[in-house]
Parts: sequence; structure tokens; C-alpha cells
Amino acid sequence: MRIAIFTECYLPTINGVVISIETFRAELEKRGHEVFIFAPKTKDFIDKDKEHIFRLPSFTWPSQKNYPLAVPFFSWKIAKKIKELKIDVIHSQHLFTVGNLGLRIARKLHIPFVYTYHTLIAEYTHYVPLFSDISKQYLIALSKNFCNKCDQVITPSPSMAKILVKYGVKKPIEPIPTGIHIEALKKHFPDKVIRAKWDIPENRKILLYLSRIAKEKNIDFLLKSMKKLVERRSKKHKLADVHLLMIGGGPELGFYQEQIKKMGIENYVTFTGMLKNDIAVRYYGAADIFVFPSITETQGIVVSEAMAAGIPVVAVNKMGPSDLVKDNEDGFLTDLNQTEFTDRIEQLLDSTTLREKMGLKGTKNAEEFSSEACALKLEKIYNLVIQNFHSKSD
Repeated sequence: MRIAIFTECYLPTINGVVISIETFRAELEKRGHEVFIFAPKTKDFIDKDKEHIFRLPSFTWPSQKNYPLAVPFFSWKIAKKIKELKIDVIHSQHLFTVGNLGLRIARKLHIPFVYTYHTLIAEYTHYVPLFSDISKQYLIALSKNFCNKCDQVITPSPSMAKILVKYGVKKPIEPIPTGIHIEALKKHFPDKVIRAKWDIPENRKILLYLSRIAKEKNIDFLLKSMKKLVERRSKKHKLADVHLLMIGGGPELGFYQEQIKKMGIENYVTFTGMLKNDIAVRYYGAADIFVFPSITETQGIVVSEAMAAGIPVVAVNKMGPSDLVKDNEDGFLTDLNQTEFTDRIEQLLDSTTLREKMGLKGTKNAEEFSSEACALKLEKIYNLVIQNFHSKSD
């Protein structure tokens, strides 16, 4: 099978979409398929695989240097290349410039078209507060209309598929998460190394958060829980026996670094900033509990990674995490309730046996999210879409 991926972002940028593309690409190529990437050109970056990666002209906003915007003026050239490559299916990762280009070419050349709806873009309108409500309705309509032009829609989780149905999407929707590399998650940094590097006392159990430091991640909620924990544990143990390690970069990093000082918990919270993915995943093994407060997560790859690494998860029962965590089995799912979230963390802090039991169960349950298993699901969808598309044409 010859697959064309159209995406608004690609290497050297690293985010959830790029990780998804690269994970599926590697597994599909192992299975004998050829994957071709069409993405914006990135200044001063040279692709090693020029036979399979094609760059579109682009420009960059000064404030968004890692996200060049494609200018697909020469779409006829891309269409010609797609025809030359004898592409079997076009798979877009976005619905704007490059993603829409993929759709137009698919229709022009009579090629089946698949689209992965990675992000609930309507939930990011807080970045344009003056027009938040109008923007949200516009983005919902845009999402619905684009999805209904596709032959197949893919979402990272069942929860997200339900939301698209509510939007009014009528086309087939299949939840397929981005797979995780289970073997890589077994390689941990020693506990002592992490504690020494970030000056975390040995008597403190480590809560780990690994994701973007941004408003939509509901970090205020997590920090308020941490403040409660510090207060509670200080009464129990004179000095609180818990430490929150937050890995990730993002637009609100500086803001939250100031917030923990105002809250008086700066000695119990450490922000590492952005770490390379192959380094960040090795932190799971040093943690006692993985905490995840986000309520807009379409999948929550980090949640399945934490499970595979053998640490219990405490997450808010919304969106992606609700499809991953089995409540009271490999972690806890809570309502968006400060006290409940804090109580579940404390329950795990107080029981080594419970942490180990849930961790072992999580390791087993995470196997269904392996990169191999997820790629096999995607391969089956491609074959089905191609077969149905040409059957209708005939």
C-alpha cells in the first residue's frame, strides 16, 4: 500500500501529531507499506529521507518559529507528484491549509481520503477571549463540514468520536489511539539519579506530570490539589512527604512558576521545562504516581505510557483518560472535584501495596495500546476504505 500523509507540522517540530505520524509511519513501513509525507518546509532543516518526504513552500510568524505555515500555491505540482507515486490513500492530519490541500487532491485524482481529528480545536478559543463564543461555533461548524467530506474519520479516542457525532459528523468514525513503544518505557532512570538532579529529598514520594504547561491542561486544578496535599501531609508527618515533578514546556511555564511561589509550595514543586521525548519517558520509573488533571485531552498518550511503565494514574474522568484508565483497577478516575482528586492521590500515597498492585495491572492493560497493535488497526481501516471507495465507484 502507498500512503500519503498531509500534515501542517512535521519534524523538527515535536508534538502529539508529529509523534503520531512517526509512530504509525515506522510500524506501517515494518509491515511493508510505503509512507510519503507532505509538510511545510522548515528553515535550516534538511530531511534525510528525500524520497519519502516532500516539503511545501512556507513562511513563519516571529512568535511561532517551530510552526511554519504552508503556502500551497503550487498545488498542481503536489497533485502531479501524488499521481506519479501512485498513491492508494491520502491521510490528512489537519483541516486547514495542508490538510485541505490533501482533500482537494484526493477528490481531483479520485483517491480515498482519511482524516484524523487530533485536536478539539473548539476548546482552544480561550486564546482569543474577545471572540471566544463566536470562534467556538465557527470551529465546530468547520470541523463538521470537513469531516463530512471525508471517506473515513479517525479519532484518538472513543470519547472524541462521540463529540464529533454531537457536532453532526455523519461519516464513519473509528477510534485508533497513537501507539506507545512499550519496550522503551521499561528503560528507567534510577530513582537516586532523578532525586539528585532535581534536589528531591528521599523521604518524598514523587508525583509526576508530563505534558505541556498550558492553560487548557487544567494545571491550576493540579496545583491547588498539591497545596492541599502539602498541608495535609505536613500535619501527618511534620514535613510533607510528597513532591510534584512537572515535565514540559509551554506558554504558561513562567506564569505557573510564579504561582507556586504565591501558593507557598515552591519547595514541593519542580518544573523541569521541556525535555526530549526519549529522555522524558525514562522519568516514569522514578515516580510513584502519575497525575493528570486535563479535561480536554483527546487521547492522553502520557497516561498510557505511565500505565505501561508500571505506575498508577490519578486522572480527571474526562475525554481521553476516561478511555484508558480502568477505575479502581490500574488507577483512579475522579470527577472534576478538588477534594476527590486529592483524596485519591493520598490514598495511593498511603499504600505501597495498592500502588504496586495498580502498577502491575496497568502494565498488562497498556499492551492493547502498543504501537504494533494500533498500526494493525490503521492498516485494516485503510484496506476497508480503499475497498469501499472503489466498490462505490464501480
